[in-house]
Amino acid sequence: MSLRIIVLALYFFLAVNAVADDNAIKQTYREYIDEKQKKFSKKVVNLFDSVDKGISGWIDDSEDDISCDEMQARLDDEFLRNQNSIDQFFKSDKYIDETEASYLRIRLGSVFQSKESTEFNYKIRAQIPLSRTKRSFQLFIDDVEENYFDAATPTETAEKSTTEVGVKYTPEVRYDIKSKYSIGISSLVAYAKARYSKDFIFEKWLIQPTQQFKYSLESDWSEETNIYFDRTLKENSIFRTTLHRKTQAHVDGFNYAAAFSYYLTLSKRKGFSISQQFWGNSKYVCLEHPEQYNGISDYSTIASWRQNIFRKWITYEVQPGVSFHRQYDYDPNYMLKFYVDFYFGNID
Repeated sequence: MSLRIIVLALYFFLAVNAVADDNAIKQTYREYIDEKQKKFSKKVVNLFDSVDKGISGWIDDSEDDISCDEMQARLDDEFLRNQNSIDQFFKSDKYIDETEASYLRIRLGSVFQSKESTEFNYKIRAQIPLSRTKRSFQLFIDDVEENYFDAATPTETAEKSTTEVGVKYTPEVRYDIKSKYSIGISSLVAYAKARYSKDFIFEKWLIQPTQQFKYSLESDWSEETNIYFDRTLKENSIFRTTLHRKTQAHVDGFNYAAAFSYYLTLSKRKGFSISQQFWGNSKYVCLEHPEQYNGISDYSTIASWRQNIFRKWITYEVQPGVSFHRQYDYDPNYMLKFYVDFYFGNID
């Protein structure tokens, strides 16, 4: 009997030690991954900073040299102080268009649809702020993504995902109008773009109209207007109404859309959103309906769950939704989008 007790005690002792060793290995592995991410992020920031230092030397050397930490603190003070934390968490198109942070994002994604074939893709997005120059330039690399206003535009030529490379320029704010200019190359085609925005406060609403103009050597002129109406419900949630309008050369009529969205951040690691969207055109033409007409042609509802997994710099997002489009005779098109983002630099 005593021998059995000794054997059981020895077995229990070894099991506890094995669990402890296993936990130690897991913890060591996590620390190893975090250490590698921090080192790579530091290399990304230092590389971008070296590019900034080199370019600013021949663009504008009138400003004193500053460290990476001082430069990031300046960006935080000038921009993130007024930046909505919910946009920052969800990394919305609005946030990406406005941020001046130095970052590299790698996105792996898949899209499943009941009416379309399954898609698997990866996208790379990076930005190098040249903050040492008084002219506030940023170099960027961007795999262009479709937002919900770009989906289902049969009046336009369908554009596949393209990689853009170029330079952005952000001048000083004048008359409370923020502006940003960029020139670049997309699919070996040169283009120029200008974006303007201004903030208004009306009672408890923050209203931000934005206007964008773009000229491409391939598709000539296009312009679009987006107006955001934000109402903060609590510190961690907002309700947003987005109005959209776009015209393009060689395309009759104009696109218009509206989205009603609710964003909720449950913590620093997870958040939820749901959006009801409508899209239409004033002179709509497609293969299924060659005769010109107008009206709303797509109704869609999309939910989103976004959360950090394993580490704070790894994020996944799941977006189930359903769309009712005229080209499918308004039959439901069930969708499921899944993304995994890896962030390096100063944006996570």
